[in-house]
Amino acid sequence: MELWKEDPSYYGGDVLHQAKKEKIQKAMEENGLDAILLLKAETVRYATDFYVKGYRPFYEPEYLAVIPKGRDTVVGHTSGSDNYRIQIRSDIKDHRKLPGFSKWGEEVIKIFRDYGITSGRVGVELLPFEMYLQLKAEFPAMEFVDISKMWVDLTVVKHPEEIKHLRRAVEIAVVGCNAALEFCKPGKTEYEVAAYAEYKMRELGSEMTPFVTNIASGVNSAIFERISTERVIQENEMVIIDLGSVYRGYTGDVGRSMCTGKPTDLQKQMYKVNYLALQEALNTVKPGNTCGDVDAAARRVIREMGFEKYEHKFATGHQLGYGLHGSPSINKGVDYVLRPGMVMAVEPRVTMFDRPEVGGTHMEQNILVTEDGYELLSKDLPFDADLMAD
Repeated sequence: MELWKEDPSYYGGDVLHQAKKEKIQKAMEENGLDAILLLKAETVRYATDFYVKGYRPFYEPEYLAVIPKGRDTVVGHTSGSDNYRIQIRSDIKDHRKLPGFSKWGEEVIKIFRDYGITSGRVGVELLPFEMYLQLKAEFPAMEFVDISKMWVDLTVVKHPEEIKHLRRAVEIAVVGCNAALEFCKPGKTEYEVAAYAEYKMRELGSEMTPFVTNIASGVNSAIFERISTERVIQENEMVIIDLGSVYRGYTGDVGRSMCTGKPTDLQKQMYKVNYLALQEALNTVKPGNTCGDVDAAARRVIREMGFEKYEHKFATGHQLGYGLHGSPSINKGVDYVLRPGMVMAVEPRVTMFDRPEVGGTHMEQNILVTEDGYELLSKDLPFDADLMAD
């Protein structure tokens, strides 16, 4: 039975859809791949533009994609509700209902045989060990190749249509962050502030939040708590706001901090250190520098200003695109060279984990790398005047 046709939900458009397919096939040719097997939800969606439901890393996998060289992509799905969605809202011709995850290897074997993929080089970015053993037993001449770096190179420089969608995603996230800054008052719970910000983003077309909206107040800001809790926000304490939106599959991810009353001198100092670290990191963003250079610039400021004990223990930032914390990260020793067209989140932080009465601070800007530096995408998102005051 032939069903009617519609564009996929949250579709990026025909031009981008075709460009991504061509880019993948070109990368396969350059890397000598006969097929690609994808299991991560965001990579399945990137390759097909089919809207995979609720893609988040803590869900059990629900989708897979097999991309044979020079041929159309095959998609497998676990949910019965996708039987009709995939026919109506995608251009995928070969789609298959998958059994439970433990039996996915059997289905991949069938797909490979149907497409004559019994040897050669197959690219994978995630492959469960049990499935690997099944595939190697069935196809001993098959070589499995880690395409993690290839996928980074494939996706890190954005197509103009991708940049357009990322701009809108960041605009929506900025509205959500400003809403949280305005709504955040003593007496509110963290999750009330989170709910208000998320409502404002959904109202503007955000399809979901790419991570749990983080409103961390008081002691929670001191440890950079990664969720919003039932804690009631108090007078004269630091609050960290870190949130994101997703627009047509692309992620905006911004952050700010505030004080709910009169800040202390130490809270002001901490905030200014964070601000200067952010600015120095941004000043280092230019083609030819590396992700590690940007990270080192932020850390150097924090250390030189006497806050080494409280410098962030993980990355200073990450790439933005499909999914969330895209590689390459902005972290120590990451030698990936910045190129025009990369879109990144830069987010140093200073959290006084042993001084809960002081708290912590976090700032996050989204930028587009340009030929001679960067363009700030997260505009119209202010810094706290009271915390910046002398």
